[in-house]
Amino acid sequence: MSNSTLPPILNGMEVYWPMTMEVNRLTSASDVSGIMAVKDDYKIVRNWNGDPCSAANFSWNGVSCSTNEPPQITSLGGFGIVYHGYLDNRTEVAVKTCTLESSQANKQFLAEVRSLSLVHHKNLVTLVGYCKDGVNLAVVYEYLLRGSLFDHLRGKNSSFALNWKMRLNIVLDAAQALDYLHTGCGMVHRDVKSSNILLGQNFEAKVSDLGLARMFSADANSIITLSGTPGYMDPEYQLTFTLNEKSDVYSFGVILMEIVTGEPPILTARENIHIVKFIKQKLAAGSIDDVVDSRFEGEYDMNSVWKVVELAIICTRDESANRPTMADVVMHLKDCVQIEEYRQRGKLQPSEKSYMNMSSISTSHSMSVSFAPISR
Repeated sequence: MSNSTLPPILNGMEVYWPMTMEVNRLTSASDVSGIMAVKDDYKIVRNWNGDPCSAANFSWNGVSCSTNEPPQITSLGGFGIVYHGYLDNRTEVAVKTCTLESSQANKQFLAEVRSLSLVHHKNLVTLVGYCKDGVNLAVVYEYLLRGSLFDHLRGKNSSFALNWKMRLNIVLDAAQALDYLHTGCGMVHRDVKSSNILLGQNFEAKVSDLGLARMFSADANSIITLSGTPGYMDPEYQLTFTLNEKSDVYSFGVILMEIVTGEPPILTARENIHIVKFIKQKLAAGSIDDVVDSRFEGEYDMNSVWKVVELAIICTRDESANRPTMADVVMHLKDCVQIEEYRQRGKLQPSEKSYMNMSSISTSHSMSVSFAPISR
């Protein structure tokens, strides 16, 4: 009836059917973006009930050692000690405790929690929770049992030599994480180094330690307090205190040199020469064999090694404006992985030409602009 106040009768049918779901399926980037968009639109504060991206807030008793066995220390850092432990549900975690009693330590702790809460990527370490219980500070994140890239190059796990393809895949994972931070979050890491690249069961890599991370402006560089690790720090940043994403690119270039040579950023056995200068000197002399890690035992494609070395030199250029973006780095590292896969399968390479001409490196150890990153 036209004047009826009753609601309309809806005729419908709901159909349900079972579906097989992937147990280890990664969270879709679009799902995370959707959740964050809803929160932005409705002004929902972080850590609202039901937020799948929020971190748990533990009490100190919940993260401290509750057994008679001494906690296993996995590493020591400027922020504090990192322990290996388990939550009540037997989830394996790493607990980074703060050992510095200062306002700066408190700020760095809060910065790391905030940074890890804001970013979500398969190649960034996952924040499980945190503890801010009086003077007791701790960050709880997923435990990656293979240690760090540094451990495998020169540290406690160096007896197992990573082959060339494994190293390429590791730095590709790390490059994708940094690209996400730069382009997806407008954030610069500020402390990119091999000990901050952690490895999982299958040697998948995740970038950790965002305690020094800062947002940067797309329109202007930021003037900020100097922070980082000697050997990895961008020389332009050290001179000007001007920070942008290209500072991370420089540090990543140093890591590329590390995976090629197996050497640290500062070669103490060679009169404390920096690895960038060391490689340029060797290449200027026409000696690639003295650069490549002897633990490879010849099992690598020379073209992919040349391409990584060339990319590393471009990443470590003195002027940040002349360095590639991490998006460019990701693209070229994918090429290197493909070249090595062709070699391992015994197939012809995409190109038989060398990626670098020795003569392009002058005796003053400067590199000509013979290679320009291609935009993605």
